[in-house]
Amino acid sequence: MRVGSERRPPARSSPLYSWVAALLRDEIEAGRLDPHKSVPSERVLSERYGVSRMTARHALETLMREGYVYRSPRRGTFVAEPRLRFSVGSFTRVMSDADSTPGTEVLAAVTLDPDPIMSALLGVPAGGQVYLLQRLRTAKGEPVAIENIHLSAARFPDLLEYDLTGSLWEILRTRYDVHPAKADARVVAVTLDRFEAETLGVKPGSPALVLSRTVFDAEDEVVELARDVYRGDRTEFAVTAPVDGGAA
Repeated sequence: MRVGSERRPPARSSPLYSWVAALLRDEIEAGRLDPHKSVPSERVLSERYGVSRMTARHALETLMREGYVYRSPRRGTFVAEPRLRFSVGSFTRVMSDADSTPGTEVLAAVTLDPDPIMSALLGVPAGGQVYLLQRLRTAKGEPVAIENIHLSAARFPDLLEYDLTGSLWEILRTRYDVHPAKADARVVAVTLDRFEAETLGVKPGSPALVLSRTVFDAEDEVVELARDVYRGDRTEFAVTAPVDGGAA
């Protein structure tokens, strides 16, 4: 349903606040409410849709949890910036393609002893070590994601000596002639712990998306193991996959 079409009663199975939230969500996604523009007040929504102010407040709170709006003390509620759309790939490339200036802060770059599973996946020799690279990724200066990347220290000697604030994959290609080619990945919804929340500039317990990925090179050898934590209110993932042609 789109606002601007004839108003219809909410589905009986849906609470009134969900219906109001859906109408506003449609307006935002259709671009009829611009980022940082004021959202209709609880009183206006109450009168427009014939619901109580409590229902209107609940609708706005729902949209705020989903990241569609934000509240400014003593000023009101405003439309949030659209979510950044990601796929499994280079953060720097995705941000550049989206015309959003990527940024990086290195939180940790250390050498560790791996567990047996990590050793096997990364092909680390007996007694070998791995690098842990933890980085805060930003878009136009706003914290977006925390990357936690493990790589073989034997395969990439002196990696930590390079400038790690740019594209890691570009370093692997130009310095080590290793070309990331594909990734096995999964995305799960989580809530942020205190460290993650403080690093990303949101409240502990806020929603997040965790991308766990295993990246392979052209020879099908594992390049890196990564766990990336994305802000749930600012990001989404796009997936394109074939269908089997069976019944939906």
